[in-house]
Amino acid sequence: MNQKIFKRHSTFLKRTLRYVVAPIVITTTLLGVGYVTPRRWGTPAHSCQTQPFRIYAAGDSMHVNLILPVQNQAFDWSQFLSLDQVGRDAQQNYRYLKFGWGDRDFYMNTPSWSQVKIPNVLRSLFMPGNPTALYVEGYSELPNEQNVELKCVGVNQKDYLQLVNFIKASFQPDPQGQPIRIQDSSIDTSGFYEAIGHYSILRTCNTWAADGLDAAKVKTPIWSGLAPAVMRQLHDD
Repeated sequence: MNQKIFKRHSTFLKRTLRYVVAPIVITTTLLGVGYVTPRRWGTPAHSCQTQPFRIYAAGDSMHVNLILPVQNQAFDWSQFLSLDQVGRDAQQNYRYLKFGWGDRDFYMNTPSWSQVKIPNVLRSLFMPGNPTALYVEGYSELPNEQNVELKCVGVNQKDYLQLVNFIKASFQPDPQGQPIRIQDSSIDTSGFYEAIGHYSILRTCNTWAADGLDAAKVKTPIWSGLAPAVMRQLHDD
């Protein structure tokens, strides 16, 4: 009798190791490798001191935003966005714009990380078909925000425009081809716009930021689901 119980327990243990523990270990290992492994091997460092166009990535422990100048020799964002409608204050002297992409409901109804609700997080990660929004914030100077790391990446004009086109293509246009503004943000200089795509654990806000940087041939990780994974690949100089 004891031998039969032992065999059953042994069989159960083997199946648990095979079908539960092994997949978890393999998945964790692959994610760890993807976290530290760049998509592009041999990509040279993108120096802000030697390249003519600058891209800024602003990341905390949870989220990465991309910051671009309103205007330079390559592109003028005022030709695409009505700057006086970005935020409630109707300022038009912005020198930089910050762009972020994310789950629409979570993004628009969670003003700070302290107000995060676990059910909403689980819904945004695991329920299919979550609609998305783009967050746009204007700045008169480069932001210096608490607990947010800001890194500068230099690129040439062709690669800079690849990123610009990536961001533009992330906006859901109206029938006239114009961005659709949804509502104000909790910050006076920012607002939300309709976006293309769906949010899930397979495509997060940080994946979007990494894809934009990759479009500009900037080094990003294979697995970009977490903000630190994206930020650690960028060399700030």
